[in-house]
Amino acid sequence: MIRIKIKKPKMNIDPDTRNFLISFIITGLITFALTYAEIWQLIIIPGIIGGLFNKTMRRGIYCGVLGVSLVWIFYLIYLIGAKNFYTNLDQFAGLIFGGLGYGSVILILIILFGILFGALGGAIGSGIMILIISRHEQSTETSLKATETSSNPNK
Repeated sequence: MIRIKIKKPKMNIDPDTRNFLISFIITGLITFALTYAEIWQLIIIPGIIGGLFNKTMRRGIYCGVLGVSLVWIFYLIYLIGAKNFYTNLDQFAGLIFGGLGYGSVILILIILFGILFGALGGAIGSGIMILIISRHEQSTETSLKATETSSNPNK
């Protein structure tokens, strides 16, 4: 009987990159749930939650932007294909701009709002995490200095 050895793949992923991917997936899932529940007004919340997983502001913003905008783009593609959404956008834009053919402007504005709120939520979430981490590091440094001075009174 021949035994075949299967090697496990070695995945050397940086912890920051791993946290970014996890936060991106979580942001996308929460955005998906809020969008299909038609509570798009709370779309900043997935960005905040996704930003909490990242240590830098840049990664938090990217996470929020990608998570919210990709879900919204796919949702808009679904609406255009299944529910004839572009015709409604075109008529709405006609009321605003005074003519037909401006539905793409409203579509781009919807995507830009998703990008804006995702970036804002990601920045808020990562800012909160940066603040918490820096406060925690300061408190541990002061407690370490206090224990060093109490254990070595000769210094």
